[in-house]
Amino acid sequence: MVDGNSGKEGGKEGITRRRFALGMLSASLAGAFGSLLALLKVLAPEKKGGGYATTILPGDVLVYAQGGSAGAPIMASSMKVGDAVLAYPTGKSLNPANLVQLIKLEETAFKPPTDISLTDQGFVAYSAICTHLGCTVSWAASAASPAASFTECYCHNSIFDPAQGAKVMAGPAPVPLAQIGVKVMQDGTLAFASDFDGPIGPQV
Repeated sequence: MVDGNSGKEGGKEGITRRRFALGMLSASLAGAFGSLLALLKVLAPEKKGGGYATTILPGDVLVYAQGGSAGAPIMASSMKVGDAVLAYPTGKSLNPANLVQLIKLEETAFKPPTDISLTDQGFVAYSAICTHLGCTVSWAASAASPAASFTECYCHNSIFDPAQGAKVMAGPAPVPLAQIGVKVMQDGTLAFASDFDGPIGPQV
């Protein structure tokens, strides 16, 4: 009688151990699968662009993004050939996707693939967000020749040519900076005249 009970108890214990082992194995496999998915998501993002979505509208006035004049409208007369500034549309500085680099060049300096219809009186604007990993680009001015100036991302040394549609001249950036239309208004301020002509933010 005692032996019979011992057999039943031994059988139940064996079943419990097997269930426990299977449960642990399932949990381990699920954890490993979850880790693999997370790794794949990091290595191969589901979508490009880093979630950047601009809220710029045609007619928005460009204002300085930094410095003592931050928030003040940019006057066309305040910039000479070879100058560049970071700008936002007025009242929309909280969205980093709205940051642009406004540049003044000789009107004859522009070459394809620059969209000439998006420029005005030598002013051209591009997204200031590097298409590599999203750092803010800077202006590398040449004192010797404004035509030799260029846009650079100091994070990983990507170089863009503003006279040629901000095409990539060097570095890891995969695509040019997106161009956006600007125009000089009657009061001398500058306003946006279009949306971006391409994707903004990281495109890797």
